[in-house]
Amino acid sequence: MERVLREGAFTGETHIVTGAGQGIGNRVAAALAAHGACVALVDLDEGRLREVQSELAGFAATEPLVVPANVTDEEDVKGVVAAVLEATGCINGVVNVAGITRDARIAKKSYDDFKAVVAVHLHGTFLFTREAAAQHWHPLFKANGNQPLDDGVNRYIVNFSSVSARDGNIGQVDYTAAKGAIEAVTRTTAREFAGYGVRVNAIAPGPVRTPMLAAIGDEGMAAMARTTLVGRIAEPEEMANTICAIADPKLFGYTTGQIFHANGGMYRA
Repeated sequence: MERVLREGAFTGETHIVTGAGQGIGNRVAAALAAHGACVALVDLDEGRLREVQSELAGFAATEPLVVPANVTDEEDVKGVVAAVLEATGCINGVVNVAGITRDARIAKKSYDDFKAVVAVHLHGTFLFTREAAAQHWHPLFKANGNQPLDDGVNRYIVNFSSVSARDGNIGQVDYTAAKGAIEAVTRTTAREFAGYGVRVNAIAPGPVRTPMLAAIGDEGMAAMARTTLVGRIAEPEEMANTICAIADPKLFGYTTGQIFHANGGMYRA
C-alpha cells in the first residue's frame, strides 16, 4: 500500500475501522496500517477479516486486530471497544465505514429493509462513537478534572456520509436518510467531544468503485461517471488517502465538525 503521508505518521496509535472486510473500509484499514497504525478490523465475517489481516501483514508495522462484530448490536460494539482497549490501551481514531443497501422505491420498500439500512449506517456510527467516548475518552476527561484534554494526543472520528445526502437518490430513501443524519451526528459530536480533544469530521463521497456500486452494472457506473466533473468513478484508495489526511493532526488538526465533499464535482458545496 503506497503511503501518502510521512513514514510512521500514525505509529503508536490505534484506529478502529468498521466495514474493513471489503471496499472502502478495507482500503482505509490498509492505508492507516501502512502509516504505522495498529488497526482494529471490524466486520461481520471473521474469516474475511483473517484474510485481510494476512494481506496487511506484509506492510503493517503492527499486526492488525481482528474484532468481528455486528455494528448494529450494542453488546457487540461494547465488546469490540473493550477488546481493543485491553489489547492496546488506547483508541486514537474511529472510522465508521460499514454500510449496506436494500434498494427499492418508497412504495415498494419494506419496513424491515428500511430499518436494516438505517441501523447499519446510523446506529452503527452512533454506537462506536458512544463507546469510544464512554469507555476511553470520557474517563480521560474525568481524570483531568473535567478539564479539556490538551495532551497532544491524536484523537479523531471520521464518519461516512454520501453525495446522495444532498441530492437524494431514487430507491435509496433509507440510505440517504441515514447519510443525512450522520452529517448531523457529526456536527453534534464535534461540539460534545471538543473537550476530549477529539476532532470529528465526515466524508461524503460520490461514486466509488466498490462491490456495493457494482450492483448497478457497467452502464450504470458509466452514467454515474458522467455526472462528475472529473468524468470518472473514484477508486477506494482515493477515499482512503483522504481519510489519512483528515486523521493526521499535522494536516487537519484545526478542522472539526466539517463534511468533506469528495465527489469529483458531482455536488458543489
